[in-house]
Amino acid sequence: MSIPEPATSDIALDTPEEKHSHIWFGVICALVAAVGYTCANIALRQSARPGNLEWSMWITAHKAIPATLLTWTLVLNNYCKGRPAFPPKGLLLPLIATGFLMQFGGNMMFQFALGLIGLAMTVPMTFAMILTAGAVSSRLFLGEPITLRTLLAMSILMFAVTILSMGAGEASESILKTASRADILLGILSAMISGTCYGLSGTVIRRNVKNLPVSATLFLISTTGTVAMTTAAFLSNPLEDLLATTSKEVVIMQLAGVFNAMAFYAIGTAYRHLAVTQTNMINTTQIAMASVAGVVVFAEPMTIWLILGVVFTMIGLYLMERR
Repeated sequence: MSIPEPATSDIALDTPEEKHSHIWFGVICALVAAVGYTCANIALRQSARPGNLEWSMWITAHKAIPATLLTWTLVLNNYCKGRPAFPPKGLLLPLIATGFLMQFGGNMMFQFALGLIGLAMTVPMTFAMILTAGAVSSRLFLGEPITLRTLLAMSILMFAVTILSMGAGEASESILKTASRADILLGILSAMISGTCYGLSGTVIRRNVKNLPVSATLFLISTTGTVAMTTAAFLSNPLEDLLATTSKEVVIMQLAGVFNAMAFYAIGTAYRHLAVTQTNMINTTQIAMASVAGVVVFAEPMTIWLILGVVFTMIGLYLMERR
C-alpha cells in the first residue's frame, strides 16, 4: 500500500471548515514529528562519543539512510503513476545546498553537541535557536508575521523547555563534572549552530512544499545526508574504525534513522499546512512528551520541574497564533 502524498499545489479552501481541517492536519503532523524526533534523539544519545566529530559524521550518515529510502520510494511511486515527482531544475541546487546546511550544520552539529553536553542541555539550546532562526527567516523570506502574541508564546515555550531540562539534573551534573570548560562551551556553540541551521532549513522546506509534493522537496535533502555524510565519514575516519562498528551500534543508529524518517516526513507535511513558527513551536512538545513518558513508562519521579515545564508548554501552545 502506497503512502498518500499531499497535492502538488495548495488547495483552494472555500469554507472555514475546510481550512480548519487542514490546520488540524498540520498540527497532528507536527505532533507526530515531535514523537519521532524524541525517540530518535534518545537513540542518538546512546550512540554519541564525546568530542568525536568524525564519529558524529558516521552516525549522521546512518541516520539519513531510512529517510532517503522513504522519500525515494515516494518519488518513484509518483513518477510511475504519472504524477509530478521531481522538483524543477531551478530548485535542484538550492535544495542540495539546503541538504548540506541541514546535514552538516544541523544533524552533525546536534550529534556532536550530544556527546559533549548531553541531551538535557543540547535540546533546549537547539530549540531556542530553531524558534528564533525560524521566526526571523520566515519573516524575511516568506513574509510570515511575528506578532506580539507569537513572541510571547515563543518566550514561554523556550522557558518551558529550559525548565523541563532542569528535571534531568543528575544527567547534566555528571556530564558537567567530567567535561572541561572548553568542551562545554564547544557543545553549547554546536547546539546553537545546529538550531540555527534547522530553523533556516525549515523555512526553505516550507517555501517549497506549498507547491510541490513533500517527497519532491525532502528527497534531495535526505540523499545529500546519505551521500555527503558517508563520503565525509570515510575520508575522516580510519577504515578499520568504521569496520569495527558493532552490530548493536548499527541497530541503534538505524533505529534512530527510522524514527527520524517518520519525523522528517511528518514535519515536512506540517510545514505545508502551518507557518514555520507554528510548526516549530508545536515541535517543542517533544521535550514535555519525553519527560511525561519517563514518569509513565520508566517510573521516574514526578518533580516540580516536570510539572512546571508541562504547564508552561501548555500555556505557550495556547497562546500560539492560530491564524
